[in-house]
Amino acid sequence: MNRRCFVVSAAIFVPLIALIHSGTSITCRAEALKKQIQSGCVSCANEAARKTTKGSSKRRTRLVKSTSCHSKNYVDPKIARNYNAAMRDMKRAGIKPRVTSAWRSSQTQARLHRCSLSTRCRRSNPGLYRALPPGHSIHEAGFAVDIAGVATGPRGGKQITPRGRRIVSIMKKNGFKWRYGLKDPVHFEADPTKHGYRSVKQAIARSQTTCQLRLARSKSQKRSSNKVAVNGVSPKPRLASDTSKSRMRAVKLKA
Repeated sequence: MNRRCFVVSAAIFVPLIALIHSGTSITCRAEALKKQIQSGCVSCANEAARKTTKGSSKRRTRLVKSTSCHSKNYVDPKIARNYNAAMRDMKRAGIKPRVTSAWRSSQTQARLHRCSLSTRCRRSNPGLYRALPPGHSIHEAGFAVDIAGVATGPRGGKQITPRGRRIVSIMKKNGFKWRYGLKDPVHFEADPTKHGYRSVKQAIARSQTTCQLRLARSKSQKRSSNKVAVNGVSPKPRLASDTSKSRMRAVKLKA
């Protein structure tokens, strides 16, 4: 009888202990991921996995591959000041810059490279010029941007426009090279080795494995935060009597 009770007890408590242990490990992993996110940077794979915890494994895999590590017009933080200065200079010159491409994932670069090798694909994408293989493009490092409107004319017979001359001049002034000229007129880039990286490949590896999280509050949240103090207590309203007292003090000082 005692032996049967022991077997039944073991059958009940062993799965329960395993369940508690798995729950603890999940909690630990969640806390570690939370700390990474709060620090501002997190692995792209971890961030994608955090966003896609539900669904089948195939669906999660597709979502992880399609999750962008950076925002649309992201550039490496080491050239962000130069890039923003160039955008301001263009606006001051009456130019509204149209950035068509900045940072790219290696998956996007591979797709563009395949398209650039196909005559049919290039015809259907006239804005596509030279696309290097994945792992070699400075776009993958966040050190290149494509700006439309620099040149006009058919492929192979491009001519720089007056607007394009001003764009090229402003970009060069802010540290960007017009590397390929009219062969790829939209392309401007900076040199990663002049901004702390040993090589282009190191810059690419860094940019492709680290996500930049921007935790920005909406306008409504900003408005509400202006009205509420940090400790959660509403700011004390200024009474009319306080205003009159301050005015009296000001009169006395003048006197």
